[in-house]
Amino acid sequence: MTDVAGYEAEMRACANAIGLDPPAIVIPEDRWVTLRGIRFHYLDWGNDEKPPLVLLHGGSLTAHTWDMAALLLQPYYHLIALDQRGHGDTDWTPDDQLDQDNDALMLSDTEAFIDFLGLERVILCGMSMGGNNAYRYAARHPDRLRALVIVDVAPKLMPAGQERMRSFRRETETLAQFEDFLERAVKFSPHRAPEHLRYSLLHALKQTADGWTWKQDHRRVAPDEAEVKRKVEELWAAARAITTQTLLVRGADSQVLSEDSQQRTAAAMVDCDTVTIQRATHNVHSDNPKDFVAAMDRWLVARLGPQR
Repeated sequence: MTDVAGYEAEMRACANAIGLDPPAIVIPEDRWVTLRGIRFHYLDWGNDEKPPLVLLHGGSLTAHTWDMAALLLQPYYHLIALDQRGHGDTDWTPDDQLDQDNDALMLSDTEAFIDFLGLERVILCGMSMGGNNAYRYAARHPDRLRALVIVDVAPKLMPAGQERMRSFRRETETLAQFEDFLERAVKFSPHRAPEHLRYSLLHALKQTADGWTWKQDHRRVAPDEAEVKRKVEELWAAARAITTQTLLVRGADSQVLSEDSQQRTAAAMVDCDTVTIQRATHNVHSDNPKDFVAAMDRWLVARLGPQR
């Protein structure tokens, strides 16, 4: 969405629909940077003097997935939300890199992006796919992080919930009308306000000659059983290696991260607290932005002090 007035109107309508009462409706600045041959898009919410908080979205989502939570966080942090490779308005992976491990590419992207920002240390928050990237980054670069927040992802996840999300993505590859997507999204996420789903889709979809489709890169083949096992083992190793103070957030109604897996993962880490957000599924920050922000900020204040 490039029309600032339209963007603000949609944001305000979404905030009103979900009962959000932010201090102000703030529009982030669209920024771009070319790293490792890919042009990345990211949102900068300003407040350079505040503690930097880098946000990594989940699969099929975009940097705008954080917008509602960001309206509440923005007064206290310098928020920077990245469209990761193959998502949102960032370039897709070049053809000559498609045979490379995507997780390794995304880790390198995260390293290059945080280096580009030129910030000595940041708070890193990643959800789902972005959380996996954050696990890997934190294991390698504890000196670059003040704190780590992981949202609804761990090495061991519930297969049924993962398949439900993959099925929705496959079944909605291309639809004739935007409203067709919205109707499917309402059925998939009946707990979310239609206005909020509409807002999310406006940023996650693009119009083509065939109708509307996801901005997400769809070319990669699903990993086989051996590769899935290898990636799980890699994530366990990363989690055990993380020394950064960490908060592992789970949605109480998540069909992806179980309470047992949340607790097992936290126990395997050096310094990890847990919190469960009520009235939230896998997309914790979107389902219940008020309680998500309150819990995360409360933890960050406790760990980093009132100035974060």
